[in-house]
Amino acid sequence: MGKKTNRSNSYQHLFAEQSYSNEMMSEFSEAQGLIENYTLEDKEQLMNLREELKLAFWRLAKDNLTQRQFQVLQLLSEGFSQQECAHRLNINQSSITKSINGNCDYSNSKKKVYGGCKKKMRKLAENDEQIQKLFIQIAEIHSQY
Repeated sequence: MGKKTNRSNSYQHLFAEQSYSNEMMSEFSEAQGLIENYTLEDKEQLMNLREELKLAFWRLAKDNLTQRQFQVLQLLSEGFSQQECAHRLNINQSSITKSINGNCDYSNSKKKVYGGCKKKMRKLAENDEQIQKLFIQIAEIHSQY
């Protein structure tokens, strides 16, 4: 079964994205940062807290996102661009963007954004006790320096 053409193909533009692994971005962000001054014990504790945070994040995602949103989030976390995700899921890149950021409804002259895993995950994380405790522990370590 082939991919059907969409009317948005006539006006949808392609954007180039450059993806980097999480490890590379983490190394880049910490290479010359304050974390180099942390004790070995604090660095290890931060790594453990970050791992716990990742597990809590994926727990929330698996339990609360739609199947499509979860698929998109997984592919993006593996380093695929939006265009590559769209190709793998046999959909348009704009559908990937909508899965992440939601969709806008401009009816009645009011702009309303609904859906989107970014907004949903932010709200869920704000109300999740485990994630909030992890953020506090991470902040406490950083505040010592």
